[in-house]
Amino acid sequence: MLAALGVVAVQAHEVAPCWRDFDKLTDNAVFPDAFPVTTLATFDDPALRAARRDPGFQAAAAFEGDGALGVPVWTIAAQDGNPALTDELGLLAARADGDPDKIAMYEGRNGKRHWMREATRPTAYFMKNLRALTIVPGPDGTTRVTGADARSGYLQWCRSVDVVPSADAAAAPGSGGGTDVGWATGLTGRPGTVLFVGRSGRSGRPQAVEEDTVSGRVTRRWPVDGDWTDIASDGRLVYLAAPGRLAAFRPGESVPVWRAALPEPAGPTAFRAVEDGRVLVASGSGADTVLAAYDSTGRQAWSRAAGGPVLTAGPRVLVAETRDGVRGVAAYRVVDGTPAWFAPAPELSSLADAGADATRLYLPGSSGPHVVNLATGAPVPTTLRTPVDRVVVSGQRVVVQHTAAPGLAWTIAYAPPKSPAEQGTSGDAQR
Repeated sequence: MLAALGVVAVQAHEVAPCWRDFDKLTDNAVFPDAFPVTTLATFDDPALRAARRDPGFQAAAAFEGDGALGVPVWTIAAQDGNPALTDELGLLAARADGDPDKIAMYEGRNGKRHWMREATRPTAYFMKNLRALTIVPGPDGTTRVTGADARSGYLQWCRSVDVVPSADAAAAPGSGGGTDVGWATGLTGRPGTVLFVGRSGRSGRPQAVEEDTVSGRVTRRWPVDGDWTDIASDGRLVYLAAPGRLAAFRPGESVPVWRAALPEPAGPTAFRAVEDGRVLVASGSGADTVLAAYDSTGRQAWSRAAGGPVLTAGPRVLVAETRDGVRGVAAYRVVDGTPAWFAPAPELSSLADAGADATRLYLPGSSGPHVVNLATGAPVPTTLRTPVDRVVVSGQRVVVQHTAAPGLAWTIAYAPPKSPAEQGTSGDAQR
């Protein structure tokens, strides 16, 4: 018993300074409450009242379901813009629209908001092993990493890790949030770990760091030659990337197993997948983005122009393309780059706003979502014709978002037929 109390006391002492990194949020305008769609009329909420006057919201909430999307389950109506949602194993990590310092966690199944806070300049906020991780590089040359229980928000540990991102990594477009910001990632090939790459605040030398997400303890730290902006691992090798170059290291070893050049033009890099014996790297930005895959020896297996953000879905990587004047999505096999299919999607603007589950791809569109069978590329017809700006797939929900007008945005989550909506009160977002 005394030992247990000692652990609690140490934990309380360790996390106490971290509370200075957070301010409590009580304003529901930033992260609104979610409401069950079936009983919307029983709730008196200003944003919800405004949404119910919007024809698009009326149609989306009254949608009776079909074989592509299923039925609406819960909704969020916002007057300050939709929160930016990222799926984290059935939970939805949220950052405020236009203010990424404000973070929250929603339940994907029923929309329940578990907690919300305002953090101090977080570079990254994502989840690993049911730990909500907030990553804040500091002026002292270290990065403060805080681990909280994903659902309760209870702070469990915080550590100052002796690493800060290189200047190129800190300025990269992907460094604003999400599950992978390049220099800090959960793409480790191992449960319960995160990886960092940057420079030591003490020595100024480049190094890689592995941290345990259960305890916050740094389990491995080793020097690496050169400045790197991105890190990932398959559990056997650790891969580092920077504009124009790629290298593989054994964990804890400073000498690379192999080095490789990334395709021209050199530009910001991002690991898109480490699976099927392939390391998939996007290099460049915007229309100049190139996608390249490397095998375990550093040999380039294939490459092709990507022209913008890409989306990985199991054994396939999805790329936005225009063929014969038709805008659409092309699927390629990660292992060898073989074309799998092309699906026309004339309203597609960016795959960064699309979502996918194990069997389907969900694309936003001004005339409604466009649903595609991932195995064949065939369309899955839906009768929903409400404009959709962004789609996030979270566990058993397809979550669509739309900004209807200045001061009015809404989110609706649907339960696809393969995952029926819960019956009774278990799906009540207000419970």
